[in-house]
Amino acid sequence: MPDIFDRLGSLFKSIFSEEDNSSSGKRQYYDEDMQEAWDELEDYLNEGKAETREKTRRREQARAEKKPHVDRAREKLREDYANLKVPFGAPFEDVKISYKRLLRQYHPDKHASDPQKFKLATEITSKLNQSFQRIEDCEQRLKS
Repeated sequence: MPDIFDRLGSLFKSIFSEEDNSSSGKRQYYDEDMQEAWDELEDYLNEGKAETREKTRRREQARAEKKPHVDRAREKLREDYANLKVPFGAPFEDVKISYKRLLRQYHPDKHASDPQKFKLATEITSKLNQSFQRIEDCEQRLKS
């Protein structure tokens, strides 16, 4: 059930994001399915243009080569994204912002007066740190 909320979050973020985050001027979506649907629509509207067919072929080939590696690496991090309360596959900057916000909220020093809350806060921040580190490591490996 949480997966549907992750997907909805990505979809809304894609739809309502006003930034054009591509160098080609084409709109890029956070949600992979939305991006594929958008690309398919553009291809349909531009049908008949040899240039478009070639771009489509190259794009599909690039996805086929890249996707399995990225998906396998990121799939292991699904729980880590959930720990940091961001949609699965969210941009690293969103992960970083959420991580810092959660650390401020659950930092053990804020709960020093109650030993039980202090212990729980210590456990939570430990999990947050581990999740963030795994996502950061994966992002760095995928960039190189």
